[in-house]
Amino acid sequence: MTIDPKRVSFWYLFALFFTAAVSETLLSPLFPLIRHDIHLRTADLALITGALTLMTGIGNLAGGVIGVKRSDRVAVRLAAFFIAGGSLLTSISGNLSILITGQMFIGGGSGLFFAPGLSSVGRLYEKNRGRAIASYGLAYSLGLAVASFCANQNGPPWRINYLLISIFAVCLSIKVPNLKENIESVNIALQKMAIQYSKNSSYRLALMCGVVAGTTHYLVIGLVPEAFVDRGETLALVTGLVGIGRIASMIGKYAAGWAFDRWGGPRSAQAVMALMLCFGFLVLALPPKLGLIAIIPFVCFTATLFPISNAIVIGALPAKSTLGVGIYRASLMIASAVLSVIFSIALLYFGTFPVMLWALTIPAVGILFIHRSKISPPKNIG
Repeated sequence: MTIDPKRVSFWYLFALFFTAAVSETLLSPLFPLIRHDIHLRTADLALITGALTLMTGIGNLAGGVIGVKRSDRVAVRLAAFFIAGGSLLTSISGNLSILITGQMFIGGGSGLFFAPGLSSVGRLYEKNRGRAIASYGLAYSLGLAVASFCANQNGPPWRINYLLISIFAVCLSIKVPNLKENIESVNIALQKMAIQYSKNSSYRLALMCGVVAGTTHYLVIGLVPEAFVDRGETLALVTGLVGIGRIASMIGKYAAGWAFDRWGGPRSAQAVMALMLCFGFLVLALPPKLGLIAIIPFVCFTATLFPISNAIVIGALPAKSTLGVGIYRASLMIASAVLSVIFSIALLYFGTFPVMLWALTIPAVGILFIHRSKISPPKNIG
């Protein structure tokens, strides 16, 4: 039996994308347990999230540069090392500073992986790139779902989850398969390239969609377990519903692809943001028992905005786009980090629910931005 090297490479990248998704998202569902264990405040979650997303943004940029200057393979191996080290550090943390440091390493590793991982899948399956990227993206949804279900209080201690991630990431760092690269020397004018991209209306649209999706994902959904546990709901129930929303998003992402092909990026993004705003408001405004039900569609629609954003940016970039993808995602993650820090400060003075309600203005701003921009759908989406 002959093993197809292309399939081996794809499933390796799928496994590492899954690992990155679990490691960077696990903090939110586990935070009610972590907070009591090492004596943290609710505001610390937004602070840690800001540090993680900031390092993810820096990692996105570094991954793009390494992928172009060295190779995607080098960037992927470094990403696995960073995720392993950060997860190990998190598993042994006994105070806020060590926990933040571990999460920053995880963010850096996840960021390093994104651009070379996505570009490698595109190279491996040039003829069926759309389906390949859609299938590859399921790794992220699956990882988010697994992270949500890890918070069952009857399961293993929270530290064990991070220790297992560390071991798995170390195993992935040992042998990285061939990623079908043509290594060549490239001169990078980073500032010039970033300015050039910023003039592209489709690139700006993708960035706005990414900021809306990223901030809602990390902050609003990230605070859901803490908010509902404080209102008397069980952690296992809340995170279980978030997990169901993650699983539903696997179907939602394919529906987003259909909507993108039929209506184009701007209209699809506006529709998804409107649904996010609607169900997010229901999560916060309804009584807890009813608000819990709205969590599932809210999580699902938030996740569907990511592939729309990715499809728009791929259409706005040239064929050799590792660095372009890195700049794009670095920009949106850093913007999300800044917003997370702002909301962290707000949490010191206001309750969790008012701050989450305030954060829902971000999708509303996204809808207004698209309406005023009047951007035409990008062409030649890969």
